Amino acid sequence: MKRHCSRWRAGRFSAAAVYPTNMRLAFLTLIGVLCHAEPAEGRWEGTIQIPGTPLAAIIDLAQSAGAWIGSATVPGFTKGAPLADIVVRDSAVSFTLKGALGDPKFSGRVDAGTFDGSFVQAGNSAAFHLRQAGAPQVDLPRQSTAVAAELAGEWQGEFTLAGNKLKALLKLTNSAGGAAAAQFVITGRRETNVPIDLVRQEGEFLTVVSSQYRISFEGRWQKDELNGTFAQGPIESPLSLRRAR
Repeated sequence: MKRHCSRWRAGRFSAAAVYPTNMRLAFLTLIGVLCHAEPAEGRWEGTIQIPGTPLAAIIDLAQSAGAWIGSATVPGFTKGAPLADIVVRDSAVSFTLKGALGDPKFSGRVDAGTFDGSFVQAGNSAAFHLRQAGAPQVDLPRQSTAVAAELAGEWQGEFTLAGNKLKALLKLTNSAGGAAAAQFVITGRRETNVPIDLVRQEGEFLTVVSSQYRISFEGRWQKDELNGTFAQGPIESPLSLRRAR
């Protein structure tokens, strides 16, 4: 958010002539905050101009405890994906979108409420144009939790995705630090060990997510069954897992 602080020059305005001391102090503090606001901070909305398939994008950038944090939403591809390697130097801004779209890099400049630059993914480059749309609304990454002892162990099942019959094996373990880890193996024509970065149990509900592969499983735990939905991007399929014998 660009601030035009040069307006408050001597001779143009006299707070001392209008307000008592305590109000003058509050007024000057407010002006100081506004004048030192980071121009990159905020919510930025616009378009990545990929030839033939322009993508809408929402970028949130904020400062927290002296460090930059951020998240990105690209409708149809990812929501609240974390930003990494955020570098802000005056009006120059760069960062990487992690776990979606092939980890592309954004580099550009902010000026007068606009953020323009280049989007680079796998050697290909496209321009982006974003406008500031308000205060930042950064989606903080969810953290893994431990799972119940009864839920730990191996689960297996079969499902159909886009016409292909697949087998699923989910193995849940609790680490010494308390958070659970998961091994998720999908077998069709070949075996794929899906890298999992989030495991959360909330009551009887379990969520397992691979940001890298855009894969998730959300299920409800009932005795020796996990009934839920397997999703890869926008494609979904019912998936029931049973305790491995």
